[in-house]
Amino acid sequence: MTFTFWLGDKAVRYVNGIVTGFGLGKSGFVRSYYQMIVEPALVRAGLQSDSRIFQHQNSEKIIRTLLQKNRVDNVAFEPLPSDWEREYCVQYRETDLTFIECLAAEEGWYYHFSHGEESHLLHFGHQSTTSPILGTLTYNAMPAGDRPFASLWQFEYCRKVTTNQHTLRDYTFLNPNYPLEHQQSAVHSNGVSSSSSQLSYENYDYPGRYKRDEQGRPFSRYRLESALALSETAQATGDDMRVIPGYGFTLEGHINAAFNQDWFVVRVEHQGYQTGVMEEEAGEAGNRYENKLFLIPHHTPWRSPQKPRPIIRGTQVAHVVGPEGEEIYCDEWGRVKLQFPWDRRGNFDEHSSCWVRVVQGWAGAQYGNMMIPRIGDEVLVKFLHGDPDQPMVTGRTYHSTTEPPYLLPKHKTRTTIKSKTHKGNSFNELRFEDEQGQEEIFLHAEKDLNHIVKHDETTQIGNDRTEQVARDEIVNIGNNRTETVVQDEDLTINRDQTHSIGRNRITKIEQDDILNINNSRYLNVHGDTIIHVGNELNIDIAQNGTWHAGEVFEQICETFDLEGYEQVELSGPGGSIIINREGITLVGDVYVEGELCQEGG
Repeated sequence: MTFTFWLGDKAVRYVNGIVTGFGLGKSGFVRSYYQMIVEPALVRAGLQSDSRIFQHQNSEKIIRTLLQKNRVDNVAFEPLPSDWEREYCVQYRETDLTFIECLAAEEGWYYHFSHGEESHLLHFGHQSTTSPILGTLTYNAMPAGDRPFASLWQFEYCRKVTTNQHTLRDYTFLNPNYPLEHQQSAVHSNGVSSSSSQLSYENYDYPGRYKRDEQGRPFSRYRLESALALSETAQATGDDMRVIPGYGFTLEGHINAAFNQDWFVVRVEHQGYQTGVMEEEAGEAGNRYENKLFLIPHHTPWRSPQKPRPIIRGTQVAHVVGPEGEEIYCDEWGRVKLQFPWDRRGNFDEHSSCWVRVVQGWAGAQYGNMMIPRIGDEVLVKFLHGDPDQPMVTGRTYHSTTEPPYLLPKHKTRTTIKSKTHKGNSFNELRFEDEQGQEEIFLHAEKDLNHIVKHDETTQIGNDRTEQVARDEIVNIGNNRTETVVQDEDLTINRDQTHSIGRNRITKIEQDDILNINNSRYLNVHGDTIIHVGNELNIDIAQNGTWHAGEVFEQICETFDLEGYEQVELSGPGGSIIINREGITLVGDVYVEGELCQEGG
């Protein structure tokens, strides 16, 4: 639908749009009245709401995507000074139009339309101070009769006090000690910044919704300019059909010369009456047109006011996602990717969300605990300041496909920390059993267990202890070792045992010492051997026995009894004495000193 504004026989203005409403009004005997609503194609974006995620896209691309979705194809963007990507941008439970307006205002954009005979073009402007000047409008305070040219006949000017300093601050965990603060101040006509003036009205806000300086600087400037744009305004009434929002014009003829300058058109309200079509009901009335304008000085930047963003209150659930074939997917900060239930476009993969931080029970400078949610886990998510763009995992929950480690409520007294082997079915576990009479602390290491104590360790066992080592055991003690066994000790070694003692060994046995050796025994003493027997010494040799002394072998006793069952032989260099069943045989010379007594029978 196109409306044409005629001045005489010349078309000077078109208003093009789509019909969004049509109704029957007052009806009479002669004619009926109808009401019709015509709006730009952008109105379609206000009829659809969605919840979706945009990643690694600049704001222009995001807005274009939504406009194409709503079949708004005639659009032009004025380039931004800096074209940075938004890592993560969420449209949450809001219409496409609301989201577009909110995003555009944050980026410093405003939008307006230019109309042709067949279509209209949607413009996203950024620098209103460079917008085209349509021409000159004349101010005529006392119009009368048919005016030969269009003019403004009413002009109201207003200045008001407003914020003249805007400060934003935000936070990034990548540089937690840096305040990320940016301040913009208005500059007076004398060149002095309002920040150094006594009449400074600061608007401070946190968070500023940015994580880098190159975002914070323009964001704070846009907010200041949005406030300053309303500090000097004008409202006018006239009948010049050429006036279009988003463009400028030059005013002339006003009695106040200061008003004869370039003005930027923010808003236009049109009113027109074409009574000629009413025939006899028209009476003496003719056609009439006028418009009401809302203006700011052309040299003042126009910024759309900031729009309220949706706030997510409370907690949401999400699922941890990642690449196919992987079980654990995180970055160097332990962040994970999520799939939200409301996201209809996510594919449950590593592209479903940005990296999302995970709350840990303890997080310090290279100390604390770290438990990374795994792919498929259900997690609880909250949003910093309620901002959909800033999710954070705050907890985890079980559900029907990820069940607890133990059957409940059967094992309701168990408290456990149980992991799962990466791409396997094994596990490590620390478990506490609090059932009365069955209290237990259970530790399971699927492979290695490393235990480091830098000072003392004390272990007290009230009853039995069983230790089983499938292979080797190595114990290194840097100083002394004391071991006390109140009753018996049994030691079984199926193969060899080797003891190496650097200095002395003292063994004290209160009662008997029994040593059974099924084969040979070798005792090698490099120094002396002293054996003290308090009572008897019995040596029983089943076969041969040999005593060998390199020099002197001396035996001292009150009575020396030497007995051989078959024969006793004493040998020396000079002879020998043989005693057997046949008698005593002396071999060698015999020297006798002292008395010789001989008896015979």
